[in-house]
Amino acid sequence: MHWKTGTVLLAVCLAAATAEAQPIDWNDPDAVVRAAFEANPSLAGLDAQIRAAEERVAPAGSLPNPMLMAGVQNAPINLSADFMTMYMVGASQTLVRRSRRDSLRTAAELEVERLRSQYDARKAEIERDVRTAYIEAAAAQNQIAATEEIARVLTSVIDSSRIRYESGAVPQTDLIRAMLEESTIDHQLLLLRRQRRSALARLLPLLRLGGNTQVPAFSLQHEMSHRPAATGDATLPELTPALAERQAEVSQAGQQLRMARLAAKPDVSIEASYGFRPGDIDMFSVVARIELPLRRGTLIEPRIREARARQEAALRQVDAMRQQLQEDLGAAIALRDEAVDQIVLHVDTLVPTAKLGFESALVSYQNGMTTFDAVLGLLRAYVSLNVDYYDFLRQQLEAEADIDAIRRGARSGIAGAGGMTASPRSSSTPDASATSMQ
Repeated sequence: MHWKTGTVLLAVCLAAATAEAQPIDWNDPDAVVRAAFEANPSLAGLDAQIRAAEERVAPAGSLPNPMLMAGVQNAPINLSADFMTMYMVGASQTLVRRSRRDSLRTAAELEVERLRSQYDARKAEIERDVRTAYIEAAAAQNQIAATEEIARVLTSVIDSSRIRYESGAVPQTDLIRAMLEESTIDHQLLLLRRQRRSALARLLPLLRLGGNTQVPAFSLQHEMSHRPAATGDATLPELTPALAERQAEVSQAGQQLRMARLAAKPDVSIEASYGFRPGDIDMFSVVARIELPLRRGTLIEPRIREARARQEAALRQVDAMRQQLQEDLGAAIALRDEAVDQIVLHVDTLVPTAKLGFESALVSYQNGMTTFDAVLGLLRAYVSLNVDYYDFLRQQLEAEADIDAIRRGARSGIAGAGGMTASPRSSSTPDASATSMQ
């Protein structure tokens, strides 16, 4: 019997370990985002806060518990029998006005609404952070692959230089410069691998994975193609979760203003008691208590003015956030549109022209019809334009992630805040001297 129980427990433990150790599909960014949601402690904390706030709604609108009283009155200090000694029991209840209870319940419900909006806003921000780091790592991998392909092409340049040098057609400097260019491309590969590691260093903590986690190579689409712009209006939605959170604070300030005004209508407390003296007639008492709002100018009016000022400040925060989000949305859309135009230009003109020019210059150089400078200049342009293409692809995808996050509730944008900038322009665009054929 014991071995059966042990087998069952072992099977349960293995199943739990397998469930926890399910690998992430690194080629699916949506799967990476879902893993980040499950691992994020701030979302779990907000979820607990929401549950706690939900439990405060019902008590907020309820009457307080009644108070029970029992005791002895007018008893002699020496505890001797006396006809004045009275034994009593009683109860008291504070009758909170319905308007005050409704306001308290509404304030508690608004706190739940505010926390839910904050949860949605935080979720949108986490998704954007994960997608941005993922895109940067994937784009760097694409750039590494493109540069490695060009490095293989450079081998033919070195071979041609060696053949022509050995035949005495060109000086040794051509061969040395070709080998130096190979080292330059190796240097660029090191920089690109560093960029990928930097992106992974931001991505892994979002998944609660250690920095030494082995991440397989994942990339964006490999073939160079057009990336159509996402359609959509540049106008910010009327109410995003970020704005809803601020709007809930405005409503909460309104409830505080209402509570301050209700202070002029205080609650009533009712107390009833029953007492008896041995050998005497039983007695009962009923007492009502109410606060007299006599110091209205010093106790009530200042609270009303404070609550009104808080409400005005909350309204201004809504307007300020809407303005900032609109600016961030416009900046992200501008970056996206620029990236799309650049991608079209690179796909249709720049990269094909650079590739054709380099291949033509290489054939001409092998036949002794052009200089090594022309081959080298066009090779540099071809390398740079390939890298730039994936930079603009990264820019577009990051901008689209930022746009989506703002529309879905992020409290700020990364484009308008300087967290995302336009991709650098190619510094190796061939000029007339580099592309001339002899």
